[in-house]
Amino acid sequence: MKNFLKQFFAPTALGLFCLAALTGPPADALADDGQTNKRHPSYNLIGRDAPPDSPLNPNFVVADESRLSERGFWRSSYIPESLVGLAVEDIDRDGKNELVYASEKNIYVGRVNGGKLNQLASWSAERTERIVSIDALDLTGDGRMEIIASMQNDKATAAGVILGFDGKTLTPVSGRLPWYLRVVGAPGGRFLAGQKPASSHNEFYSGKVVRLSFDGKTVKAAGAVNVPNFVNVFNFTIGVLGSNRTQMVAAVKYPSEHIFLFEGGSDRAWETREEYGGTMNHLQPFVSAEDAQHARKEYLPTRLIIADIDLDGQNELIAAKNDRGGVNFMSNLRAFSSGAVQVFKYANLALTPSFRTRALPGPAVDLQLADLDNNGSMDLVAAVVVEQKSGMLKDGRSIIIAYELGVSNQP
Repeated sequence: MKNFLKQFFAPTALGLFCLAALTGPPADALADDGQTNKRHPSYNLIGRDAPPDSPLNPNFVVADESRLSERGFWRSSYIPESLVGLAVEDIDRDGKNELVYASEKNIYVGRVNGGKLNQLASWSAERTERIVSIDALDLTGDGRMEIIASMQNDKATAAGVILGFDGKTLTPVSGRLPWYLRVVGAPGGRFLAGQKPASSHNEFYSGKVVRLSFDGKTVKAAGAVNVPNFVNVFNFTIGVLGSNRTQMVAAVKYPSEHIFLFEGGSDRAWETREEYGGTMNHLQPFVSAEDAQHARKEYLPTRLIIADIDLDGQNELIAAKNDRGGVNFMSNLRAFSSGAVQVFKYANLALTPSFRTRALPGPAVDLQLADLDNNGSMDLVAAVVVEQKSGMLKDGRSIIIAYELGVSNQP
């Protein structure tokens, strides 16, 4: 039989290959234990000491699995709600950061201790109100952080609220404010911004974005913020970018969801070609109840952050890159199956991707850069919606994740 196979396969290269397979492996294919090594040559690429490229061809990049590591990564247990935002601050002045996170109906205060998120307090909006963002900032200068929630009521108007935390309970310190509220700016220069809701059909905002001051009970406008006309209180941040330390406005413009950069607040410097920051979080337009179901919504982007994440002396721009489904011109037909966090460098008048996280199990709806677990190291923190809330039948499901900065793959 073997002689027949040799005669049959001899004339072709294929025959030589098949003959080798039938007559046994070469000596160098035997493992130390004498057993045939049937593993692909790339098998040993997986692991901490994997080379930067493949020995099969230097143009092949080694698969992501070769650098997989759980070091420096934390995740919460599942939260049975669709989150809309988070903040990480020492809100009770005890020297430890708390985690504030919110869904459309509830605000929670917790602390990460021993790898677990422990809930400390909660507060719920009225039945006719819907939370769209959450922030924390010391508005009165007493060292305690106020919690700032932007809400929209069933009449499509703003109903902002400011809460205090005494270590045990969350208590409103202001009435319902007729402003959309947002904390913006880079570390060291953050401020409370506000914008009035629209009072005409199919609009969302009225007037300019302004700085707000808080006197302990209510807010007052303290001057307009120098931003382009399309910028609203939810879609921008301000900070210094690049080696020239240029003051920039970064904003996500809806519905394209491209990131725009403006020097000095008005001179356009850059626009991305891809979409960033898309979420299902939205404002309803000021229309009749009959028209509300089919009216165009204003989808709110994930927070943009300007900060020096890699401690190289220059700020980076941090944004969410969420994979959007649906059709672009059908603005209300959209969904998200995954996401990531992208970090950009700014040089030569352009944003250049520096690094990004691995794929997330849903869109990142808010970002923070802070020491989440109070261990002295900064963390990149994200709220991720794994299952989106759907009407009154499904509340959704979310997780909070954190990447500790400066952690290598070495044991």
